Amino acid sequence: MEEAGADLVKNVKHKSNNPEKDADLGSQGRIVAATWKKNSLLKLVWTNADEFETTVNSYLDTLTERLSTGGGRKEVTGKLATLDIDIDKGVSAIKGYLIYKFDKTNAPSYYPQFGIVKNGNNFIVPRDRDKRLAALPLVLPAITVHGFTGEKYGAAFWQATMDSYKALLTQASAVDGTVAKKVGNKNELRKAIVKTHKALIFLLMANYPDTYQSVMREWGFQKEKY
Repeated sequence: MEEAGADLVKNVKHKSNNPEKDADLGSQGRIVAATWKKNSLLKLVWTNADEFETTVNSYLDTLTERLSTGGGRKEVTGKLATLDIDIDKGVSAIKGYLIYKFDKTNAPSYYPQFGIVKNGNNFIVPRDRDKRLAALPLVLPAITVHGFTGEKYGAAFWQATMDSYKALLTQASAVDGTVAKKVGNKNELRKAIVKTHKALIFLLMANYPDTYQSVMREWGFQKEKY
């Protein structure tokens, strides 16, 4: 029985004084900063209430910027997905043009000129977007050489598609880089907030040994909410 009791103790999950969700931590940080400014007698030698408030505000600003920037990525991703569908249709058309011109048996020998590669039992322009971008410049000259310039999926289609694809991939890369940087900044600010919260909790426990639990709640440290 004692061993079973020990196992139960080990399996108890203790809630943190700091919320896991970024937005919740920011809201808590604002409450803590405001309360700290009203209790100027409580001090830490390495930071103060004003500095902490600045850190919390920077953290919240970074969260907003990251969400705003990341939201734009969804639009770019959607446009790339649409272009991928158009490219696949264009490749199917090219294969049809080649079959009509050179017959079904000989047509595959011309595929590499158009950037079309074998993938399992199919012939496609690579699905990996970086490889696809590298393959697209092969299509336009091959279209011209084989006399498909005026077709529906001829020179005009492939020029426009290639330009749009390149621009969208560049945009996607820029967004990803910006988001990654903001995530890094957010994580560092989060560490600073959690570090300060922990220090303040010990400070409250030291100054209010009999009532620190209720005082902590006044400061915004409410475990039941996280």
